Amino acid sequence: MYDTDEEQIEALKKWWHQYGNTLIVAIIVFIAGYFGINYYQHGVQSTKEQASDVYQKLVDMNIENQTLSAEQKGDAEKLIEQLKSDYDKSTYAVFAAMYGAKFDVEAQDLDAALTELQWALEHNKDDALGKTLRLRIARIQLTQGKTDEALKTIAVDAGAQVANFEELRGDIYLAMGKVDDARTAFQLAYNDAKEKQLNRPVLEMKLNDLAVTE
Repeated sequence: MYDTDEEQIEALKKWWHQYGNTLIVAIIVFIAGYFGINYYQHGVQSTKEQASDVYQKLVDMNIENQTLSAEQKGDAEKLIEQLKSDYDKSTYAVFAAMYGAKFDVEAQDLDAALTELQWALEHNKDDALGKTLRLRIARIQLTQGKTDEALKTIAVDAGAQVANFEELRGDIYLAMGKVDDARTAFQLAYNDAKEKQLNRPVLEMKLNDLAVTE
Protein backbone atom coordinates (compact mmCIF):
# COMPACT_ATOMS: atom_id res chain seq x y z
CA MET A 1 0.00 0.00 0.00
CA TYR A 2 1.08 3.57 -0.61
CA ASP A 3 1.05 6.32 2.01
CA THR A 4 0.36 9.19 -0.37
CA ASP A 5 -1.14 9.79 -3.79
CA GLU A 6 2.27 10.94 -4.98
CA GLU A 7 3.81 7.57 -4.09
CA GLN A 8 1.00 5.76 -5.90
CA ILE A 9 1.45 7.90 -9.01
CA GLU A 10 5.23 7.41 -8.91
CA ALA A 11 4.80 3.64 -8.61
CA LEU A 12 2.37 3.69 -11.51
CA LYS A 13 4.88 5.63 -13.64
CA LYS A 14 7.58 3.07 -12.85
CA TRP A 15 5.24 0.22 -13.72
CA TRP A 16 4.23 1.88 -16.96
CA HIS A 17 7.84 2.58 -17.84
CA GLN A 18 8.68 -1.06 -17.28
CA TYR A 19 5.62 -2.78 -18.78
CA GLY A 20 3.80 -0.11 -20.78
CA ASN A 21 5.30 -0.97 -24.17
CA THR A 22 4.61 -4.66 -23.67
CA LEU A 23 1.00 -3.91 -22.80
CA ILE A 24 0.56 -1.70 -25.88
CA VAL A 25 2.02 -4.40 -28.12
CA ALA A 26 -0.27 -7.02 -26.56
CA ILE A 27 -3.32 -4.80 -27.14
CA ILE A 28 -2.29 -4.14 -30.75
CA VAL A 29 -1.74 -7.85 -31.38
CA PHE A 30 -5.15 -8.66 -29.87
CA ILE A 31 -6.93 -6.03 -31.95
CA ALA A 32 -5.11 -7.08 -35.12
CA GLY A 33 -5.92 -10.71 -34.47
CA TYR A 34 -9.57 -10.00 -33.78
CA PHE A 35 -10.07 -7.96 -36.92
CA GLY A 36 -7.84 -10.32 -38.91
CA ILE A 37 -9.99 -13.34 -37.99
CA ASN A 38 -13.17 -11.47 -38.84
CA TYR A 39 -11.70 -10.32 -42.13
CA TYR A 40 -10.61 -13.88 -42.96
CA GLN A 41 -14.01 -15.34 -42.07
CA HIS A 42 -15.73 -12.68 -44.16
CA GLY A 43 -13.39 -13.46 -47.04
CA VAL A 44 -14.05 -17.19 -46.80
CA GLN A 45 -17.80 -16.64 -46.72
CA SER A 46 -17.59 -14.25 -49.66
CA THR A 47 -15.56 -16.80 -51.66
CA LYS A 48 -18.08 -19.54 -50.90
CA GLU A 49 -20.94 -17.33 -52.07
CA GLN A 50 -19.12 -16.45 -55.27
CA ALA A 51 -18.35 -20.11 -55.99
CA SER A 52 -21.97 -20.98 -55.24
CA ASP A 53 -23.20 -18.37 -57.72
CA VAL A 54 -20.95 -19.69 -60.49
CA TYR A 55 -21.94 -23.28 -59.77
CA GLN A 56 -25.64 -22.37 -59.75
CA LYS A 57 -25.25 -20.96 -63.27
CA LEU A 58 -23.81 -24.31 -64.34
CA VAL A 59 -26.65 -26.25 -62.70
CA ASP A 60 -29.35 -23.97 -64.16
CA MET A 61 -27.86 -24.35 -67.61
CA ASN A 62 -28.14 -28.13 -67.38
CA ILE A 63 -31.62 -28.12 -65.84
CA GLU A 64 -33.02 -25.81 -68.49
CA ASN A 65 -31.42 -27.69 -71.38
CA GLN A 66 -31.49 -31.48 -71.45
CA THR A 67 -29.21 -31.39 -74.47
CA LEU A 68 -26.66 -28.59 -74.65
CA SER A 69 -25.80 -26.95 -77.94
CA ALA A 70 -22.15 -26.57 -78.88
CA GLU A 71 -22.27 -22.94 -77.73
CA GLN A 72 -23.96 -23.83 -74.44
CA LYS A 73 -21.48 -26.62 -73.81
CA GLY A 74 -18.66 -24.14 -74.42
CA ASP A 75 -20.18 -21.78 -71.85
CA ALA A 76 -20.56 -24.66 -69.39
CA GLU A 77 -16.94 -25.65 -69.84
CA LYS A 78 -15.86 -22.07 -69.10
CA LEU A 79 -17.84 -22.15 -65.84
CA ILE A 80 -16.25 -25.47 -64.94
CA GLU A 81 -12.75 -24.16 -65.56
CA GLN A 82 -13.54 -20.99 -63.60
CA LEU A 83 -14.61 -23.01 -60.58
CA LYS A 84 -11.58 -25.30 -60.81
CA SER A 85 -9.10 -22.43 -61.16
CA ASP A 86 -10.59 -19.71 -58.94
CA TYR A 87 -12.28 -21.85 -56.28
CA ASP A 88 -10.25 -25.06 -56.37
CA LYS A 89 -10.52 -25.54 -52.58
CA SER A 90 -14.32 -25.54 -52.63
CA THR A 91 -16.67 -28.49 -52.99
CA TYR A 92 -18.27 -26.62 -55.88
CA ALA A 93 -15.09 -27.11 -57.88
CA VAL A 94 -15.27 -30.85 -57.23
CA PHE A 95 -18.89 -30.96 -58.41
CA ALA A 96 -17.93 -28.90 -61.44
CA ALA A 97 -15.24 -31.42 -62.39
CA MET A 98 -17.87 -34.16 -62.09
CA TYR A 99 -20.03 -32.21 -64.53
CA GLY A 100 -17.05 -31.99 -66.83
CA ALA A 101 -16.61 -35.76 -66.63
CA LYS A 102 -20.29 -36.20 -67.52
CA PHE A 103 -19.84 -34.08 -70.64
CA ASP A 104 -16.73 -36.06 -71.59
CA VAL A 105 -18.50 -39.41 -71.20
CA GLU A 106 -21.34 -38.16 -73.38
CA ALA A 107 -18.71 -37.20 -75.96
CA GLN A 108 -17.14 -40.67 -75.53
CA ASP A 109 -13.86 -39.12 -74.41
CA LEU A 110 -13.13 -41.45 -71.50
CA ASP A 111 -9.55 -40.24 -71.01
CA ALA A 112 -10.78 -36.68 -70.48
CA ALA A 113 -13.53 -37.92 -68.15
CA LEU A 114 -10.96 -39.85 -66.14
CA THR A 115 -8.78 -36.75 -65.84
CA GLU A 116 -11.72 -34.71 -64.53
CA LEU A 117 -12.70 -37.34 -61.96
CA GLN A 118 -9.14 -37.80 -60.75
CA TRP A 119 -8.84 -34.03 -60.33
CA ALA A 120 -12.06 -34.09 -58.33
CA LEU A 121 -10.78 -36.93 -56.15
CA GLU A 122 -7.50 -35.12 -55.44
CA HIS A 123 -9.30 -31.93 -54.42
CA ASN A 124 -12.19 -33.56 -52.58
CA LYS A 125 -12.42 -33.36 -48.78
CA ASP A 126 -15.65 -35.28 -48.21
CA ASP A 127 -15.21 -38.98 -47.45
CA ALA A 128 -18.59 -40.14 -48.78
CA LEU A 129 -18.18 -38.16 -52.00
CA GLY A 130 -14.67 -39.56 -52.36
CA LYS A 131 -16.08 -43.08 -52.42
CA THR A 132 -18.55 -42.12 -55.15
CA LEU A 133 -15.71 -40.62 -57.17
CA ARG A 134 -13.68 -43.82 -56.80
CA LEU A 135 -16.59 -45.88 -58.09
CA ARG A 136 -16.94 -43.67 -61.16
CA ILE A 137 -13.21 -43.71 -61.84
CA ALA A 138 -13.06 -47.50 -61.50
CA ARG A 139 -16.02 -47.97 -63.87
CA ILE A 140 -14.27 -45.94 -66.54
CA GLN A 141 -11.03 -47.84 -65.97
CA LEU A 142 -12.95 -51.10 -66.33
CA THR A 143 -14.50 -49.87 -69.58
CA GLN A 144 -10.99 -49.07 -70.81
CA GLY A 145 -9.79 -52.54 -69.87
CA LYS A 146 -7.59 -51.24 -67.04
CA THR A 147 -8.74 -53.91 -64.61
CA ASP A 148 -5.71 -53.84 -62.31
CA GLU A 149 -5.97 -50.06 -61.95
CA ALA A 150 -9.71 -50.33 -61.35
CA LEU A 151 -9.16 -52.79 -58.49
CA LYS A 152 -6.58 -50.47 -56.92
CA THR A 153 -8.96 -47.53 -57.20
CA ILE A 154 -11.63 -49.25 -55.09
CA ALA A 155 -9.18 -50.90 -52.67
CA VAL A 156 -10.41 -48.69 -49.82
CA ASP A 157 -12.93 -48.93 -47.02
CA ALA A 158 -16.33 -48.97 -48.72
CA GLY A 159 -18.12 -47.46 -45.73
CA ALA A 160 -21.86 -47.50 -46.37
CA GLN A 161 -21.39 -48.45 -50.03
CA VAL A 162 -20.37 -52.09 -49.63
CA ALA A 163 -22.94 -53.31 -52.16
CA ASN A 164 -21.75 -50.84 -54.81
CA PHE A 165 -18.07 -51.55 -54.23
CA GLU A 166 -18.43 -55.33 -54.16
CA GLU A 167 -20.67 -55.43 -57.21
CA LEU A 168 -18.15 -53.38 -59.16
CA ARG A 169 -15.33 -55.55 -57.83
CA GLY A 170 -17.27 -58.56 -59.11
CA ASP A 171 -17.59 -56.94 -62.55
CA ILE A 172 -13.85 -56.34 -62.64
CA TYR A 173 -13.01 -59.90 -61.60
CA LEU A 174 -15.41 -61.22 -64.21
CA ALA A 175 -13.68 -59.14 -66.88
CA MET A 176 -10.38 -60.65 -65.70
CA GLY A 177 -11.80 -64.17 -66.02
CA LYS A 178 -11.68 -64.73 -62.25
CA VAL A 179 -15.13 -66.28 -61.92
CA ASP A 180 -14.77 -67.54 -58.34
CA ASP A 181 -13.60 -64.14 -57.11
CA ALA A 182 -16.43 -62.49 -59.02
CA ARG A 183 -18.99 -64.80 -57.44
CA THR A 184 -17.63 -64.07 -53.97
CA ALA A 185 -17.79 -60.32 -54.57
CA PHE A 186 -21.33 -60.49 -55.97
CA GLN A 187 -22.41 -62.53 -52.95
CA LEU A 188 -20.97 -59.95 -50.55
CA ALA A 189 -22.74 -57.21 -52.48
CA TYR A 190 -26.01 -59.14 -52.45
CA ASN A 191 -25.79 -59.85 -48.72
CA ASP A 192 -25.21 -56.18 -47.94
CA ALA A 193 -28.04 -55.05 -50.22
CA LYS A 194 -30.42 -57.60 -48.66
CA GLU A 195 -29.45 -56.52 -45.13
CA LYS A 196 -30.21 -52.91 -46.04
CA GLN A 197 -33.41 -53.94 -47.87
CA LEU A 198 -32.15 -52.61 -51.19
CA ASN A 199 -33.75 -53.95 -54.35
CA ARG A 200 -30.91 -54.92 -56.71
CA PRO A 201 -32.39 -57.17 -59.44
CA VAL A 202 -29.40 -56.76 -61.78
CA LEU A 203 -27.01 -57.75 -59.01
CA GLU A 204 -29.16 -60.80 -58.22
CA MET A 205 -29.11 -61.76 -61.89
CA LYS A 206 -25.31 -61.51 -61.98
CA LEU A 207 -25.06 -63.75 -58.93
CA ASN A 208 -27.50 -66.29 -60.36
CA ASP A 209 -25.58 -66.42 -63.63
CA LEU A 210 -22.51 -67.52 -61.69
CA ALA A 211 -24.32 -69.99 -59.47
CA VAL A 212 -22.48 -73.31 -59.07
CA THR A 213 -24.54 -76.16 -60.51
CA GLU A 214 -24.22 -79.70 -59.26
